[in-house]
Amino acid sequence: MENPDLRKAMGMTPKQEGVRICRVDPTAPEYGVLKSSDIVLSFDGVDIANDGMVPLRHGQCIGFSYLVSQKYAGDSLAIKVQRNFEILNFNIKHTSFRRLIPAHNEGSQPSYYIIAGFVFTTVSVPYLRSEYGDNYEYEAPAKLLDNTFIQCRSHPMNSLLWCLRFFRSSTVLASDINIGYEDIVTQVLALNGKPVKNLRRLAEMVENCDDEFLKFDLEYEQMAVLRTKTAKAATPDILATHCIPSAMYVDLMA
Repeated sequence: MENPDLRKAMGMTPKQEGVRICRVDPTAPEYGVLKSSDIVLSFDGVDIANDGMVPLRHGQCIGFSYLVSQKYAGDSLAIKVQRNFEILNFNIKHTSFRRLIPAHNEGSQPSYYIIAGFVFTTVSVPYLRSEYGDNYEYEAPAKLLDNTFIQCRSHPMNSLLWCLRFFRSSTVLASDINIGYEDIVTQVLALNGKPVKNLRRLAEMVENCDDEFLKFDLEYEQMAVLRTKTAKAATPDILATHCIPSAMYVDLMA
């Protein structure tokens, strides 16, 4: 809140200092308590400067996120904000932050679903490393990096779905049914016009689909279409050819 015009428009007095909240993660415990455009004046009783800095040692300052980093999950956060010219105080229980793309797989194998040689999985940092190397922060597509570092979950169960190339040869599992789709590595947005939020939901929609076609709406206005009966019939042979024991990981079978 360094800009004087912004400060005046938000109703701050000359002596007040703080930082403006741009947005609140819908799955965070702060959601429903803090709101966009709230001005955070202090954290645990420590005043926050207009540039987001707080005192560290004599004559030294540090970003106020340092105060948050000192907290453990379960700790109480005392947050003082100004909202619509009114001063409000909140005590919020601290929990871990959940990005749309997780930093690790929590010790489990990556989940997947295969239909007609198309391999669907959720994006994670281990996947990015396997696909783009240790320098994935520079090598991965810009939009994917935006999802990695910026986007938050809109629902506890949602995740970023990816239709990817398979094996080290980086091709879709070979079959006449998926000819022309060999170079697809992109985000899955919807199936037959219905939004897809997670891998389990996609698997259920495909397995229960009785429409003539499976129409996958992909990122950048791309589309992949498979005839439903042919795709389902071809899947066992493709799995056998590539020595894959199952069309889906065990976590999707429950």
